[in-house]
Amino acid sequence: MGILPGTQRAWIGLNRTGVNRTGVNRSGVNRSGRRAGEKQPDLLAIASRLYGDDPYRKPEVYLREYERLFAPMRDQPIRLLELGVHRGISMQVWREYFPSATVVGLDSDPAPANFPAEERFHFIHGGQDDPALLRRAIEAAGGAFDVVLDDASHLGAITARSFAFLFEHGLKPGGVYVIEDLCTAFTSGGDFDAAPYAPPEIGLPGMPRVFPSHEHGMIGLVKQIVDHGQAPTAAGGYTRYPIERVTVMTNIVYVHKAE
Repeated sequence: MGILPGTQRAWIGLNRTGVNRTGVNRSGVNRSGRRAGEKQPDLLAIASRLYGDDPYRKPEVYLREYERLFAPMRDQPIRLLELGVHRGISMQVWREYFPSATVVGLDSDPAPANFPAEERFHFIHGGQDDPALLRRAIEAAGGAFDVVLDDASHLGAITARSFAFLFEHGLKPGGVYVIEDLCTAFTSGGDFDAAPYAPPEIGLPGMPRVFPSHEHGMIGLVKQIVDHGQAPTAAGGYTRYPIERVTVMTNIVYVHKAE
């Protein structure tokens, strides 16, 4: 299944600055400073250069999967929302990686000094679970998003409220919703809603009807999302969250919205 239905259509026509809707100007140079046909650096290379030795850089396991998911849409005019922009380095990464995208960043702190000043970038100041602000983010982007990345509070309840609103109202069919840093559900990586990591035994003798597992924080939320993903089989149709598939990797989850 394509992540972004309809985005393979060609976008043509120059705007007043001489840049067409693929981000390439009359001299063949796109918004990232590359000429058409010039080899593009991958996401890991861009992030390594921009983050340097920043301890808050996105982990390599995230970036490699992002490259796999995002490469087919890299030069398309997608819409991307990131909840939690911190110092703004990820915004610079998306600026270079997605030269034709409209990007919205939302954070409870004011916009960082290096937040991109281009018209296609928008900053929303406030809480990630405020429906009014989330609606404003959608309006700023000009419609629902192709990609939503949650790298904000890392608290299950707050993250859940963002997901509940955005997956239903702010994510395109075929889009992907990403929640980073699931480790905060464990006391080794979190605090407020965390609990000690105690992996359950699998395959115990007998015939148990209930299979206990970790239900705190972000991990508990992921397991709720998995339950909703089984609705077509269990109930004959989607719940309010039409989930096509859920991919759980180390410390991160990808939730794909059905077409």
